[in-house]
Parts: sequence; C-alpha cells; structure tokens
Amino acid sequence: MANNLDNPHGLNAIRMLNGGKIPMNKYTVATTTAVYQGDVVTLRAAGKVATLKTTGGADNILGVAANYTAASGTVWVYDHPETVFEIQSDGATDPGSTTGWGQIGNTGPLIVTAGSGKRSQQELDYSAITTGTADPLQIIGYYQGSDNDYTLAHARYLVLLREHIWMGKQIGNVI
Repeated sequence: MANNLDNPHGLNAIRMLNGGKIPMNKYTVATTTAVYQGDVVTLRAAGKVATLKTTGGADNILGVAANYTAASGTVWVYDHPETVFEIQSDGATDPGSTTGWGQIGNTGPLIVTAGSGKRSQQELDYSAITTGTADPLQIIGYYQGSDNDYTLAHARYLVLLREHIWMGKQIGNVI
C-alpha cells in the first residue's frame, strides 16, 4: 500500500488520449515572470504564453510547460488538447475508496502558486472537485504507480485540460 507523499509538482504529460507521441511546440514567454516546468500556460497577444493566474481556469489555456524558463525566455509546451496529464491533489484527508473512485468524470480547479526551483507547485484543489463545467481540469482516472493510492490524501490524478484554446470554449465531459 502506498503512502502518498505531499510533493506538489504541477502537471506531467503522461500520454495521448488515443495513443501516439506527445507533441510539443516552442513559444515565447509574454511576461516578466518565470514559467515553471509543469505550469498550465495560456496564450496571450502576439502568440506568446504566460502561466495561468486564476484557479478556475480561462478560455485561452494552451497547455503545460515542458521546461522552466526565466522571464521573457522561450518554453516548450505540451499544447495538444488530447494530452493526458498527471497531477497531485492537495487533499489533506483520506477520501476512501468510494469517494476517491467517484471523482472520475468530475472537474476541479488548480491551486496556482509560484514554482520552486525550476518546478511548478500547482496542484488539483481536492476540496473543490465538482460535477460543474467551469474548472480547467477534467478527471479521467488515477495515476497507476506503486507510489500512488487513490484512497489516501495527496492522490495523483490523470486529467485533461478542459478549457483548451484549440477545442473552443470547453471540451465538455469527455467520459
């Protein structure tokens, strides 16, 4: 049985929804603040990107930063709308097997914080997981690893970015 570590790390690209290589594209950072590996990024004016600043999402989410870059640098972004990501929940209490499994199909907001070192500290806000449609993350499963137990606090989820810019306003409930 795993003992989930409290180790916020942003989003990690795991696979494509329907298989294949995970695509990335290079972008210029639009702001004077760094973009951290694992940050959700949004498309800004002139094709530049910036880290998502709101917990509930935006209708211009582009993808997830594949690397760290200092302010106004360049960053590789996993920008395909069918990329499946892994993210840790901030949940401090054990959801148990019934509640934990029941989160699949629900949506959730991000906890948006500054990165540490070169790594994102974004997490899934466990206490705000809902059946609503305004959140940026769509839960599609749990990370399958010996170091992850979905019945315990800080479980790691598999998610899609709901409000991806290449899919219009929202991709809706994908399950």
